[in-house]
Amino acid sequence: MVRAKYPAAWTYHRTTSRWPHNMHGLNDPTYETAPFKEYLRSRTVALPEPATPAATLAEVLAARQSSRRFTGEALPLAALSTVLHAGYGVIGSVDLGSEFLERPVPSGGGLYPLELYVLAQAVDGLDGGVYHYAPLGHLLEVVHDHPLPSLLTSELFLGQPYLAHAGALVVVTAVLERSLWKYEDRGYRYVLLEAGHVAQNMSLVAAALGLGCLNLGGFFDADVAALLRVDPDEEPPLYGFAVGATDEPDRALRRTPPGPDGAFRRF
Repeated sequence: MVRAKYPAAWTYHRTTSRWPHNMHGLNDPTYETAPFKEYLRSRTVALPEPATPAATLAEVLAARQSSRRFTGEALPLAALSTVLHAGYGVIGSVDLGSEFLERPVPSGGGLYPLELYVLAQAVDGLDGGVYHYAPLGHLLEVVHDHPLPSLLTSELFLGQPYLAHAGALVVVTAVLERSLWKYEDRGYRYVLLEAGHVAQNMSLVAAALGLGCLNLGGFFDADVAALLRVDPDEEPPLYGFAVGATDEPDRALRRTPPGPDGAFRRF
C-alpha cells in the first residue's frame, strides 16, 4: 500500500535502511569535513550572553504550542541569542583524545552537520537581512543585510502571511558531507533527526521566554537556498522556525491563522 501510494518515501526508507551487505566500509577515518562553516570576510554581530530561563521543564513542555498570532513587535536580541544557543550553541568541551565541543542536542557520530541562519525581520539592534549563526563564537555573520520585503517570508514558506509579523525566522540547513562521509545514505536519516532535536530545543526555550513560535516544514526549497546563498545540493534547507511576540491569551486562537475564517492550508 505505502510503496504504491508514496513511492518516493518508500524508496528513501529502503535505500537508507541497514543491511549486512551495506555495512562494509563504514567508519572510514580517511575523510572529514570542517566542523563549522565560517564567513571569514563577513561583518559580525556579537550576541548577548544567553539567558537561563527560570521556568521548569514541566512548565515549558505544557506551555509550548504552535503560534500563528505574532504581533510584529520587535524581538529582543537577547531572546534571539538565547534561542540560538539553546538550539545549536557550544555548551562546553570534553577531552576525548582531542577537544570535543559539546552541543545541546545529540548528533550521529558527534559530527554536527547542521547550520543555522537567521532571517531577521524585526529584531532589536539587528538590521533586517540574512545572518549565519556561528556557534563557536556565539555571534552572527552577515550573509546580506538587505531588509527583507514584508511578504517575502510568507511566500517562501508557501503563502503563510502571518509569518511577516514574526520577529525572525531561523532556517536549519545541513552540510550533508559532514555526516554522509561516515554514514553514507543512512546519514541523511540522522541529519533529519538532528534538525528535529534543534527545533524542539528552540521551541521549548521560546515558550520559556513567553514568545510565540511555529515550526515550518513547508517551503520552496530552491528559493530558500537562494536567499541563504547556499548550494541546495550540498547544503539543503531542512526546517524553518518562526519566533516572535504574541499577545493572544487564548491557546486555541493562538494556534489558528488570523483572518476572517482562521482556515489552515495544507503545506
